[in-house]
Amino acid sequence: MVDRLSNATGVLGALKHLQSASRELSGAESRLSSGLKVSRARDDATAYHSAAIMRGQGGSLAAVTLSLSRAESISDTAIAAAEQIMKQLGEMKGTAAQAMSAGLTDDQRNQLNLQYRDQMTTLQAFVRNASFDDANVLDGSLPNGVSFIADAEASQTVTLAGRNFMPGGSVIVAPPSTTALNNTQSAADAHALLTQSIANIGDELVEMGAESKRIEAQKGFVSRLADALAAGVGRMVDTDLAAESALIQALQVRQELSASSISIANAAPQALLQLFRG
Repeated sequence: MVDRLSNATGVLGALKHLQSASRELSGAESRLSSGLKVSRARDDATAYHSAAIMRGQGGSLAAVTLSLSRAESISDTAIAAAEQIMKQLGEMKGTAAQAMSAGLTDDQRNQLNLQYRDQMTTLQAFVRNASFDDANVLDGSLPNGVSFIADAEASQTVTLAGRNFMPGGSVIVAPPSTTALNNTQSAADAHALLTQSIANIGDELVEMGAESKRIEAQKGFVSRLADALAAGVGRMVDTDLAAESALIQALQVRQELSASSISIANAAPQALLQLFRG
């Protein structure tokens, strides 16, 4: 039975619940469609601010990862070239060993000299072509090496040392020559220089391998740090899709119930009027 005709309190209460459910439903649908529970500063100013800072750090770490990937590629290229150079030196050493024989004819020695010269030319080509992204750390063009940023603040770097693998230098001590195998003594001298060069390349490869491992370790650390930052941002601003879906269903039920309550409340005055008509 209706207690008052001048104030439809039942309708107003049901309408209030309907409006509240509609607002909450709109918010839940927005969060579900965007995937974000904090998409604007007014949603949660603290979380929004923290997430913005962490996203900035994540962007910086992406630049660091790119820098370290370049360092890794340059290092891999140099190591692959050094390994090939060592193999080439071994073949040249074999040629010199053949020329150390005293029983060679002049024609045979000339052929070995030509072969040695071609091998030396190939070796020089290996050194000159050991370049990635215009950076060659083997041809002596970068005596100070190449440095790469290693952290988001650019306060730390990793460096690939510059080396000179050109023949006649401090690493490959055998110089370019067209007459290195002219006689048994010169062939023996070339053989000794090639043996020393191979040992020097081995020492350099040990150091280059250590550089590569440092880069790999730093890149792995930066990657894990970036993943942690992304996960932290997600926990602060990403919505729980399962929870939002369940909330939407509950709010839809609330809407239906509120609408039914309004209909019932609106029908009550009509029932009172029927008493007077009767």
